[in-house]
Amino acid sequence: MNARHLPSDETLAGFAAGRLDEGMSLVVAAHVEMNPASARALREIEAVGGGVLAAGEAVPMLTSAEDALARLEREDHDEPPALRPVETGLPRVLQPYELGRWQPIGLGVSLRRVKVPGAESRVFMLRAAPGTRLPEHRHTGHEWTTILSGAYEHEYGRFARGDFDEANENHEHHPRVDAVEGCTCIVALTGEVKFEGWLGRLLQPLVRL
Repeated sequence: MNARHLPSDETLAGFAAGRLDEGMSLVVAAHVEMNPASARALREIEAVGGGVLAAGEAVPMLTSAEDALARLEREDHDEPPALRPVETGLPRVLQPYELGRWQPIGLGVSLRRVKVPGAESRVFMLRAAPGTRLPEHRHTGHEWTTILSGAYEHEYGRFARGDFDEANENHEHHPRVDAVEGCTCIVALTGEVKFEGWLGRLLQPLVRL
């Protein structure tokens, strides 16, 4: 976990080289659009050149929302994605994607699917009411999260708007949502979420992320 709440160097390099699953890449792109520090880090990776990106074909860096949208359009050579109006408060990189309706999945928590055709990861937005405590859980794969508004905190720190939370099977956490602002985030998930404790085990059959 990065103490500055930015993607790891490995994640940024893979993103810059176009080697990430599109769902995972979308969550990174949302973070880059919102976080100037990561935009600068990408420019530094570009400056290093082939030494960092030798394992893959270099592609233009995503340093703005316009760059992100242009890249997403180029990746679908046969039929560029239709651009939809962007809802207020959402990153512009979400424009090519179909967003589902908000659906409650627990007390104070709602989920909204993001349809990313061809992605191996599952992408969705989560919205939690102020003061919500999510069950302690771990993962069998990766969970990448960009905070869109509000904040939450867990064993690895406090994550606020524009931060990136990069977890894998080595992380077990118990998120607590900001008591005033609540939290809305976009998540790309591989593998399964395993809830801990008696309450988590009760919820496990009811929650399908």
